[in-house]
Amino acid sequence: MTLALQPSSVSTLTLNTTKISYVTKPEKFNRSKDSNLTINDSASDDDLPDGEFRAWVVLFGTMCIAFTTSGYMSTWGVFQAHYEQSVLKELSPSTIAWIGSLQQSCLYIPTLIFAQFLDIEYLHTMLATASLVFIVATFLIAQCNAYWQFLLLQGILTGITAGVFTGPITTILSQWFLRRRGLALGLYAAGSSMGGTILPIINRALIPLIGFPWTIRVVASIIMLGMILGNLTIKQRIVSAANKGHSLDLSPMKSRIFILYCSASFFIYLGYYTFTTYLASSAISVGVSISFSFYLVSVCNACSGMSRIISGLVADRFGAINLMIPAICLSTTTYYVWPFVHSQSGLIFLSVVYGVSIGPFASLVSKPVLDFGEKDQLGQRVGILMSMVGIAMLTGTPISGAVNTYTSSRTLGMGLFAGSTMLFGAILMAIFQYILRNHCTCRISIEK
Repeated sequence: MTLALQPSSVSTLTLNTTKISYVTKPEKFNRSKDSNLTINDSASDDDLPDGEFRAWVVLFGTMCIAFTTSGYMSTWGVFQAHYEQSVLKELSPSTIAWIGSLQQSCLYIPTLIFAQFLDIEYLHTMLATASLVFIVATFLIAQCNAYWQFLLLQGILTGITAGVFTGPITTILSQWFLRRRGLALGLYAAGSSMGGTILPIINRALIPLIGFPWTIRVVASIIMLGMILGNLTIKQRIVSAANKGHSLDLSPMKSRIFILYCSASFFIYLGYYTFTTYLASSAISVGVSISFSFYLVSVCNACSGMSRIISGLVADRFGAINLMIPAICLSTTTYYVWPFVHSQSGLIFLSVVYGVSIGPFASLVSKPVLDFGEKDQLGQRVGILMSMVGIAMLTGTPISGAVNTYTSSRTLGMGLFAGSTMLFGAILMAIFQYILRNHCTCRISIEK
């Protein structure tokens, strides 16, 4: 079977002597630098085990991993507030924020390298090794009493080892789900929200009772259980032979539209974590009690979790981009309103709105890059996307904190900065969607 692609406003399928005219879905393909388009052949995806028991078992394992890695990192706002009030109180909030930024960025920056290992059959070796290091590093946080120790263990080690899972797991989900891919990604992302909801409550409940070190040990034990379940249930269904023996493959970056989407995601992530990072500490600064401020992070993550599941269902019907753009604009509005809210009830409302609005992007950011391009390059495409957004996550919250030092308000500077970067990202994503709708139709001829 051969494919010949030509730009056209109408798509024509020729099979033997029968012609069928149709319009291809824009998210199914990619325009590269030389204007050639690569389309995922959906016919070859018919054997994907959507809905089969083994597929749901794999999804459960990915949710366990999300709970213990990105879910644990979603609680950083609680750690930020605790460190500002106790062991690192002599440091500025912006300096402390580098711990969380390193952790969150390392969750994504190394994804390109680890996704390459997925393509050459090192999955279970990677997952087992990363799980062991992640668990040990989390237990050792209980012994930290200096900034550099927190930076090394909580910032770098847990971040990098969690990053081992990010790209490969997203790619593995695409091997098990097609028609329900949006739902699968939404449930996977909801696992992160569950961790971000439950773990802050555990921290807040246990720190006054047993102290910070033993609280960390309890959290590390929960993480160990999740890691074990994930390692036992996650299975790679397809092994790509395309990259065996090859060096790092950056060929997806030849696609201009792919780079446009990655750039949009970069700017959105530049402001993405500012709210949850500084929410608890900013609440304390306006008179909210320390005990209740920690729960604001849980409220935000809980609402995000519900939003991620619903977003997955909606995206399968209406498209991921159509859902993400208005949701990001709502997140931007939340940032612009944040500096003017000084009451507990107002902050609860903002936490709910922001949690709901970031859910679609958090769960669906990788779906467009899974849907267009060569199947053998799934790992590379996801890896490049995640590596770019990881750089944004590294710099976003410290920049927000530094910008805020030049304003009289606790949140004015960071709200304007984070909101504006997310708004710019939404504009780039709208341009991406416009290009797909208006310029990426094609004529396909299939010959036996």
